[in-house]
Amino acid sequence: MPTSVASTALVGIEGVPVEVEVDVAPGIPATRIVGLPDTAVGEARERIRSAIRAAGYTWPARRITINLAPADLRKSGGSFDLAIALGILLSSGQIQHRGRGTLAAIGELALDGRVRTVPGALPLALPLLSLGHRVLLPQGLALPSGGFDGEAVYIRTLADAAVAVDRGTKAEPYDVPRAGLASHSVDVTVELSSIRGQPIASRAILIAACGRFPILLEGPPGVGKSMLAHALHEILPDLVPGERSEVAAIASAGGHEPDYSIRPPLRAPHHDITVAGLIGGGPRMRPGELTWAHRGLLLLDEIGEFRRDALEALREPLERGSVDLVRAGRSVRFPADALVAATGNPCGCGELEQPSGTCRCLPSARRRGSLSLSAPIRDRFPLRVRLGRPRTPLAALPCGELSTLEARERATSVRAALSQHPARLGVAAGVTRPVSEGYGVRAWSQIERVALVVALLDGRDVVGDADVAEAIHLHGDRW
Repeated sequence: MPTSVASTALVGIEGVPVEVEVDVAPGIPATRIVGLPDTAVGEARERIRSAIRAAGYTWPARRITINLAPADLRKSGGSFDLAIALGILLSSGQIQHRGRGTLAAIGELALDGRVRTVPGALPLALPLLSLGHRVLLPQGLALPSGGFDGEAVYIRTLADAAVAVDRGTKAEPYDVPRAGLASHSVDVTVELSSIRGQPIASRAILIAACGRFPILLEGPPGVGKSMLAHALHEILPDLVPGERSEVAAIASAGGHEPDYSIRPPLRAPHHDITVAGLIGGGPRMRPGELTWAHRGLLLLDEIGEFRRDALEALREPLERGSVDLVRAGRSVRFPADALVAATGNPCGCGELEQPSGTCRCLPSARRRGSLSLSAPIRDRFPLRVRLGRPRTPLAALPCGELSTLEARERATSVRAALSQHPARLGVAAGVTRPVSEGYGVRAWSQIERVALVVALLDGRDVVGDADVAEAIHLHGDRW
């Protein structure tokens, strides 16, 4: 008699429901898996046969047909092993499902019957739990805090899973791993107040953290561009529970252990990264660095050295906060709501705009500088700050006014004010747009949003001319 066990397939970073149907019928012994399986799924029958015998059950000497529905969705990986094995045991009558709700399972089987976790186990499990299924999961997978309509049953081996299904209870009283519930973080690796001689840039990164504005820091070597970018990550507000779950699911989809860290992620890829590595893609449609930095900071250090095609691919994702890819008829959307911070030298040696005029770069070297970025890419950065070398020795300059934790608290309060007043999208009445600057629609919209954040940061509910002037100054190129 055919039976079915629910499971999920990983599409991008999301789990899509899959029904594992198993029919054990009389006939010449054979096993066939249909439903667009890849090589790893097709090889499952060898792993499952050995695991069933190791668990003390019998491999049916019959014709076994396994269908993974829907048939037009490509299936990959070993996450269906446990569901297929349980389907075979149920269809052959060796066990019966006595629990409540629909049975679901995720996990790869070892030859000795152990259940291994799989990449993306968390996003694979969440849809099944949300649908109210009784889900068998590899032991040790931490779930986010919060109630689910379904039930998570943790197992270590196929024998444990069979007992849990047959008895309708857990094989052993295993504890359900839960994510940590830390309320805030006080760890600091880069102290904002220790940065001397760059008060405008320090103010700019605080504004960027408050409004999640992409920021471009340009200047000669040694002025503190990279240090300011890392300080920007430190002053980003802590993640709220919903954001932590998103970040953990993305990490799980990449094969990493979800740790539910309270701090936003930081990604700093090498400048030789490809388009697929930066925004996602490839044969298996994997997410890129922009998605790994979701809800956190993507640092493009020395942006002038990055490949031109990779940078140009950032245009739409920076506008929409997501990456939409279509490959061979497959459409995948990756979340990409990351704050992008870029640093760069104006030319190969970095001395192009210095008063000393010591730049000796050839034209090809100047094309590798940040000033050579295309206008559409520069236009995606509402904050573009030029840094210079202080003429006064750093030891004689005062420290910054705000510590990292103080700046983080101010950024958190401004974010809260913005979320409570979503209608605050433009500049208040009475503040006129300058007519001689030549700003486009996108540029002026960015200036309005930056001016609003400047006003809130300084404790004002009404945007004034001074706020607009500062936003125009930080906008950079035309000032």
